[in-house]
Amino acid sequence: MITLSELRRLYKAVGPILKNAVLSGRLFRPQCVLTEPDPDILCEYDVQIPLADGTRVTANVFRSRRADDASDKLPAIMCAHPYDNHLIPALGKTPCGGPPRQYRLIPQEGTPTFSTQTSWESPDPNFWVRAGYAVVNMNMPGFANSGGTPTLSSLEQAEAFAEAIDWIGAQPWCTGRVGLNGVSFLAISQYAVAAGQTSRGIPASLKAICPWEGIGDIYREMFFEGGIEEQGFPVFWWHTEVKPTINCSEREFVEIEGQLPQDMARAHPFYDGYWQAKVPKVADIDVPMMICASFSDQGLHTRGSFRIFREAKSEQKWVYTHRRLKWDAYYSHEVQELTKSFFDCFLKDEGRDTFLRMDPVRLEVRSSREEIHEIRGEREWPLARTSYQPLFLSPDGRLDAAKPLATAELTYDARSGECRASYLFVQDTELTGYMKLRLWVETRAAGAPGPPPDDMALFVGVEKLDDRGRRVRFFGSVGNFDDLMTRGLLAVSRRALDEHASTPWEPVLRHDRDEKLRPGEIVQVDIALNPSSTFFRRGEGIELVISGHEIVASPPYIKANQCNRGLHVVHVGGDYDSHLLIPVVPPAA
Repeated sequence: MITLSELRRLYKAVGPILKNAVLSGRLFRPQCVLTEPDPDILCEYDVQIPLADGTRVTANVFRSRRADDASDKLPAIMCAHPYDNHLIPALGKTPCGGPPRQYRLIPQEGTPTFSTQTSWESPDPNFWVRAGYAVVNMNMPGFANSGGTPTLSSLEQAEAFAEAIDWIGAQPWCTGRVGLNGVSFLAISQYAVAAGQTSRGIPASLKAICPWEGIGDIYREMFFEGGIEEQGFPVFWWHTEVKPTINCSEREFVEIEGQLPQDMARAHPFYDGYWQAKVPKVADIDVPMMICASFSDQGLHTRGSFRIFREAKSEQKWVYTHRRLKWDAYYSHEVQELTKSFFDCFLKDEGRDTFLRMDPVRLEVRSSREEIHEIRGEREWPLARTSYQPLFLSPDGRLDAAKPLATAELTYDARSGECRASYLFVQDTELTGYMKLRLWVETRAAGAPGPPPDDMALFVGVEKLDDRGRRVRFFGSVGNFDDLMTRGLLAVSRRALDEHASTPWEPVLRHDRDEKLRPGEIVQVDIALNPSSTFFRRGEGIELVISGHEIVASPPYIKANQCNRGLHVVHVGGDYDSHLLIPVVPPAA
């Protein structure tokens, strides 16, 4: 039964989204276009796939009637998820016979187009069957009508998925080649399988993967990004996506998983074995991979997608970057054709000479939400020619290339205030990659009784300013049209770094303990900001924002900041090298 506290969190997470959906009319006129299934598609719903533990998972299989009549074999595009593959318009299981309900709730950039046989965030059978593939859309064990036990991001899920991949590859209609494709959870589910973290290693039939924006470490990249608890998304995800599809009671799920998603952070506040068991060994991925890493999905998939591309050992890997909303990009003609070329290369041995000559990085550099400055190919990520330059905080509200000689303090109300510092570019400049903010900070009671707070929740962001000093907005996560250029956050008590994983431009936290502040103590903190790629014309600039609350609200995300009270103090100048490290990219030779 839902508690009053949980109900409040759910309302804060879902309320703004629902209100916007009603006022915009989107609740009644969803932002997408549905197409009818191609008459050539042979639909096989609820195909039973046997597993070694005696249970069966179910999958919808879409194939070509003409290929079936001619006994032609097809490679398969496959996905697996907990979202119930019956929730498609073609089966009448979606609201009013329209698209999945998410398109009524979440704003879209445009109008994504897909067929009535397409479930949430999955490959469209219309496109792939016409392209000469079969599509296999699988329910994870314990979800919808699949047998077995429901778990979240577990190796048991990977084991079942790996078995199902090889079972599909052995079917008489299949060539024995399977590729994985899908968005968000449908991307996350690919990693452990592709890394060979199952009893069979990498499935023999698995030839390539295309994870489209997926978390790689659910603790560091979502539940406790920056050491600050995410209180909105887990309760939103549970009630809107997961709870309706589990094939057991909520109480039984708690017995299996230990707690509900919205309680995971409090049950496991540190980076313990519970979380580590849910982190795929992405460095072991050795199959060809085309990953999408967007600059817009900050707070969910951005950081992890870029990290996975960097760490995967596959010699044949590509990354597609963009700053759009994920569903518009995924179902766009450009992306569908690019993904087809990727799978044609590795599942059909077609177009290899052309595809293998592609640059590994498709880089999209934005000037604003609406304006793409440039799309170009690059050889690596982050770009090797990047010049990381410090801009130091000054007491007069500026960022400067020179550190102030005299020490000073910047203070703001810990609950409602913020401080800002700006910098203007004197020549055209591109910032692409990772930013890091170093601060020297302290808390004060500000006249309130009792000692000063022993922790700080810091929210930082970088705005783009046009040549008239106006803020420039970008697309963000979950339908956010008014996001910052980049953002980051930190609980100061979690400031200890993992020195092995950190780089000079990307600090990684250890998350193994809390280091509370003592009264009057001044500490150094390094804060990671999400990757971004932005172009500035001469006279445009950036503005750094440091705050005790979320700078731009982005429902359903809600970050905990209950520890904030009194004053936050940022020390600058002299021995205090508080600065923003920016990634300046010169033109390619």
